[in-house]
Amino acid sequence: FKILYNGTVAMTGGQDSVSPIEVPELATILLAHGVSKVAVTAEDTDRYRGVELPSGVRVHDRTDIVAVQDDLRATPGVTVLIHDQFCAAELRRSRKRGAVTMPTKRIAINHRICEGCGDCGDVSNCLSVQPIETPFGRKTHIDQDSCNLDFSCLEGDCPSFMTVSTSPATGLGARFRSVPFRARSTSGGWRRGLRASTRTSSMPVAPTVASPTHVASDVDFACRITGIGGTGVVTVSQILGTAAMLAGFHVRGLDQIGLSQKAGPVVSDLRLSRSAPTATNRLGVGQADLLLAFDQLVAASDRGILTLSPEVTVVIGSTSPTPTGEMITHPDVALPSPTQLEERIGSVSEMTTQHWADARGITQDLLGSSAAANIFVVGMAVQTGALPIDPVKIEEAISLNGVFVEVNVAAFRWGRAQIAAPDVVAATRREVENSAVAGPAIEAPQALTQFQGRLVRLAGSDVEFGQQLALFASELLAWGTAETVEGWLAAVERVAATESALMPDGDLRLTAAVAAGLFKLTAYKDEYEVARLMLDGAANAEAVALAGDGGTVSWRLHPPTLRAMGRTSKISIGPVGRPAISLLARSARLRGTRMDPFGRAEVRKVERQLPREYLRTIDALLPRLSDSNLDKAVEIAQLPELVRGYEQIKLDNVERYRERVATLLGEFLASAPHGHLDDGVQNTS
Repeated sequence: FKILYNGTVAMTGGQDSVSPIEVPELATILLAHGVSKVAVTAEDTDRYRGVELPSGVRVHDRTDIVAVQDDLRATPGVTVLIHDQFCAAELRRSRKRGAVTMPTKRIAINHRICEGCGDCGDVSNCLSVQPIETPFGRKTHIDQDSCNLDFSCLEGDCPSFMTVSTSPATGLGARFRSVPFRARSTSGGWRRGLRASTRTSSMPVAPTVASPTHVASDVDFACRITGIGGTGVVTVSQILGTAAMLAGFHVRGLDQIGLSQKAGPVVSDLRLSRSAPTATNRLGVGQADLLLAFDQLVAASDRGILTLSPEVTVVIGSTSPTPTGEMITHPDVALPSPTQLEERIGSVSEMTTQHWADARGITQDLLGSSAAANIFVVGMAVQTGALPIDPVKIEEAISLNGVFVEVNVAAFRWGRAQIAAPDVVAATRREVENSAVAGPAIEAPQALTQFQGRLVRLAGSDVEFGQQLALFASELLAWGTAETVEGWLAAVERVAATESALMPDGDLRLTAAVAAGLFKLTAYKDEYEVARLMLDGAANAEAVALAGDGGTVSWRLHPPTLRAMGRTSKISIGPVGRPAISLLARSARLRGTRMDPFGRAEVRKVERQLPREYLRTIDALLPRLSDSNLDKAVEIAQLPELVRGYEQIKLDNVERYRERVATLLGEFLASAPHGHLDDGVQNTS
């Protein structure tokens, strides 16, 4: 048996346990009942110094939990593991309320080094380790607003993690926005940047808007709220209930939270009436006048749409995506698009009465924190007239709640402005974006100019594709030499020539897929490349913004050389190690030579083989390409996205990649004219 000893009745809102039993007493009781062995794991073993435990009961660090479980499993009889760790959700709430000291340590990810393999999410089981899309593919990002600060994600087998010791002035409670790598054209060539800005006291002020002209009936009003745990869904429901009582309503509500699980679905019902309390606090089929969709995926679930009516229900919600647990650990899993979710919700509600906005993105831009996104949606609902509560009373209830009052009131007012003056909201976002601190520009080396004419011809009128090609070329030049760029570009041009002849309308989907796939396999991240990206100012801007003026940033690495010597944990390299990292980055000319100290590793040998294998596969597709099999060819060309991670994780994914190539290529050639799998193609797999 496992007993989670967390000091909190978490399922019902974080109350203290009544007449709690301490761990030594609990262990004594279990042994007295005949349990053969009891073990304790804890996040902080220092708490047990001087604590007297029953004979045979040992305390282990939580990182040893698997080994402890194995030992208990091998022990005859009933065994019990007591895991002593403060409830993560309640700890996060206590920190926000100032009841518990906020740690001055943060975790950040260098998204250029990150491979998006999902290992950090797998080992930490944390939904704050979220996937993001970048021009270099899917990567991973730490959502600082929801992070529990237990740092278990550091155990992921990846060199992209950094620990940040924040300065007291900017680190405690500071919020920042990071925008993944993006390329743009400038007069001096191509450059890339990552913005990072911290919230200050000078938040932009929302415009004053008039009261809504058409307000929903308040005689008997029913609202369903859908969202995810850890984002304040129940808190918003209580704020609305308080505001309604201040406005003279009879209020009944029901919070269906299931478990205290961060990012688990949460559904709250709120019923308001003027004459007398309603008979029940739960909404039935088709009874909702308003759906507040704080999370679109939950709103589109069966529980979310159950209470909707095509004739009655108004839908107000956020399109901001929140990754599921499956997406964290499986990079190939994707959310349905906002349009798909809107259509599902619209199938059981009135499509013309739906109002959607990227609430997290807007509040992050304007307020420096996405934590107030739900209140932003409430502001939208009030301004549309779909929520019949006086906005003055809602602001009063926000003040009574006493948590981040300034930010939440501002979010509520900006939500109202999103309906009344959307152009003003968009313009203010652009102003904030333009004034954000930009990461250092990295101009394309002069040697790249010899390829610019070919890049322009290849992209044609597609500006976005041209930016992507130039970014890839610039990165390949930084990774290797002009010959590296030449080989990549010649292959992409060969594909473009074939595809253009087949698709004269300019659709170059296969060319774009090959450009990205061959780039990924060519610019593999060995020790030299990781060192170069560790020094990339744009990729580190997020960590620097977190650190503030008085903070420090340290890299967390587990070098394969030390791993081979028996080192089982990562080492921390602070600013003092920067010269050594810089020297390693400049030593990339040794890559693949006899003098390369890292080139004999199995993973490096495989990485050098993959680009050649990939090109042989593409060359097998081109002679047989047709309208009917273009989609299959694109799918094959995109398979390098499977090659993620470092060391053994990467080697395992390479096997998946090769198996998938063999399967899809066999299907492609079998269906193509004169299709057969010759020896040359078989060797690529």
